[in-house]
Amino acid sequence: MMPKPPRSLVWSWIGLVLLLALTLGMAFVPLGRANIAVALAVAVGKAIIVLLVFMELARGHSLKLIFAGAGLFWLIIMFGLSFTDYATRTGFPPAH
Repeated sequence: MMPKPPRSLVWSWIGLVLLLALTLGMAFVPLGRANIAVALAVAVGKAIIVLLVFMELARGHSLKLIFAGAGLFWLIIMFGLSFTDYATRTGFPPAH
């Protein structure tokens, strides 16, 4: 007989599947500019589930929290530099 998985894993799986379905459904709903906001909110929800349940940051050791914070810090720097490059390019996107 197989052991039952922990409840937190089952609920996180259900949550991730529901958010996946929402992402798929949003591809067919024309919301204009709000589409990107909803998509980013869903992505943040998925990331929070992964961080708290699978990476165990909610009850994690302080060293784990330090490295997670350092990774987030560098991710913000990379996105910031990429956005700066995108915002300062001339003639982008190219006109046809």
